[in-house]
Amino acid sequence: MSHRGHLAAVITILGASLGGLFIWRVYRTSRKRLPSIQKVVDPVEAPPAVEKGFASIECDDPQPPHFLEKELKAEECRNTHLLPVQIPSSVELLQVKPVVVSSEEEWQQLWPLMQKELSVFPVLGLDCEWVKTKGVSVKGRASAVSLLQMASYSGLCVLVKLLAFRKGEQQFPLGLLEVLRDPHVLKVGVGCYEDGKRLVRDYGLSLVCTVDLRCLALRQRQAKVNNGLSLKSLAADLLNVSLDKSLELRCSDWEADELTLEQVTYAARDAQVSIALFLNLLGFCSEARPASSSGSSYSELASCCQGLVDVPFRGRGDGDDRATDGEGRRKMRKPPNHDSPESGDQQVPDPRKNNKRKPLGVGYSARKSPLYDNCFLHAPDGQPLCTCDKKKAKWYLDKGIGVLQSENPFIVRLLFEPSGRPESQQDYYLTAKENLCVVCAKADSYIRKNIVPHEYRRHFPTEMKDHNSHDILLLCTSCHAASNVHDGFLKQQLAEEFAAPQGCEEGIRLLEDTDRRRVRSAARALLTASDGLPEQRREDLQVLIKSFLNVNKEEELTMEALQQAANLETRIFNEAYVPHGLKVVQAHAERGLRGLMDLERRWRQHFLTTMQPKHLPPLWSVDHNHSKFLRKYGENLPIKLK
Repeated sequence: MSHRGHLAAVITILGASLGGLFIWRVYRTSRKRLPSIQKVVDPVEAPPAVEKGFASIECDDPQPPHFLEKELKAEECRNTHLLPVQIPSSVELLQVKPVVVSSEEEWQQLWPLMQKELSVFPVLGLDCEWVKTKGVSVKGRASAVSLLQMASYSGLCVLVKLLAFRKGEQQFPLGLLEVLRDPHVLKVGVGCYEDGKRLVRDYGLSLVCTVDLRCLALRQRQAKVNNGLSLKSLAADLLNVSLDKSLELRCSDWEADELTLEQVTYAARDAQVSIALFLNLLGFCSEARPASSSGSSYSELASCCQGLVDVPFRGRGDGDDRATDGEGRRKMRKPPNHDSPESGDQQVPDPRKNNKRKPLGVGYSARKSPLYDNCFLHAPDGQPLCTCDKKKAKWYLDKGIGVLQSENPFIVRLLFEPSGRPESQQDYYLTAKENLCVVCAKADSYIRKNIVPHEYRRHFPTEMKDHNSHDILLLCTSCHAASNVHDGFLKQQLAEEFAAPQGCEEGIRLLEDTDRRRVRSAARALLTASDGLPEQRREDLQVLIKSFLNVNKEEELTMEALQQAANLETRIFNEAYVPHGLKVVQAHAERGLRGLMDLERRWRQHFLTTMQPKHLPPLWSVDHNHSKFLRKYGENLPIKLK
């Protein structure tokens, strides 16, 4: 073979070797590649097909957020080991772009991933949007909910166009119906309880297990709450996130066939910020409370929200932007203004108006007269007995059983022997008291504060309820509101220690009957939105009502029967009802008089620790009257609770 032939052979062999090496590298690289979630799509378009059980999630960065990447790796190697669940920061959570769903097929593509997320953290950030400008139907009702936003703990956000199902004569996906009425999935947001009532009214969709973030924020905060409680305020204060609440966006056309990118981003952020706030308030985003390797169960999360589930927010002067039910009713009496946002909108008010935040405590009714008149009653021999108000002192004079001894100070000497006298002249009830806040010394606006809350004191035996003005102090309205927030923490501790839940089935007088509630919701949906419901949905609702009313399936439902079902009482008496306060007092009463004194002492010490009052009346004590009770009644006093 010639020299040129040898050279050609060597080159051929070398080229084949390099080509094989290149093909091998490509093959190994493709084997290591993660399931693709990198395809960026327009959020207003239908989501792409799901690969290997994962929905397509959009990000500003072509690469997925690191917490989702770890989640996918954990799924891929689930047969070998599990990685700990990592809670994303609010910044990472908001980077996940939403997916709009307007058909059952699109929902089914995302539902498996949503189920997987809920198995880790059974919580959804939830919000609704509807037309708020000229949003009044022919019947005078507000526009139906147009968009339902739901976000999971990782930021995965689904925007469900509800009107698309009504207009397209489609049934709502079964998964959507199940997750909304699932009592073991928390739905959190600002005004989510009211959103649930809208969904029932407009579509007959049942929404249960809601937690209003405003209630949770008031309970979880350890410091005074001075800012507003709107979603925008909470996001700014707790997450350092600024939400765009411009009037143009809030009042945009939410019923449009194609939502703009700004609308989609706006709607998704409300749901994503809601779940981020929930995780922040419960401390899942801090090192002090890391998530476990398997997330958190519903029971763990529900215990943190005890007493707040399915409870409407009843705030006063908290700076919130959503009107309470009472305010809503008052506004509804006014003629509807078609050029301004609806009064029930949960977002911020019209920025063209003067909307200053109200400090905590505004809305409390301050006293119109002083509490302490510092009048004195004396025994016939002149011994001081106690202080009292002027009205009581004059009563003795009017009855002729006392004589005026001095005008300033106002002293009345009794003409009969009193039933008891102070054991010492160093007695709390003999000291003059100032009319000012015992915490901050504010003297122009104050209100009475029960140091031992009435829900406990009312069940005490008579011996410990008489003459208990020691536990009634004056606080200014803002300190009073802050003290109530701190009281909520101790009530929660007592609820856990003595199995005395607040607002749960064992702690409420009337229980909500879910069957009757479904029947009532079905009847109201047929009365208000019958023409807009799909035929199959209408038939299902009618079957439900007929079954409850024992109406033959072949008969037509009369308007009278529908009205009867729509006005159905859904609450039934709870035979096992024991009030939270009574259960706590009963547990302490098992140890007799000392047990009740311990409860009294605990509340007094709680007030000193949380509020740190610097202007208490002289001789005020956490052990007030305790030694006297033991001397007078003995430790074996039979406890008769009220």
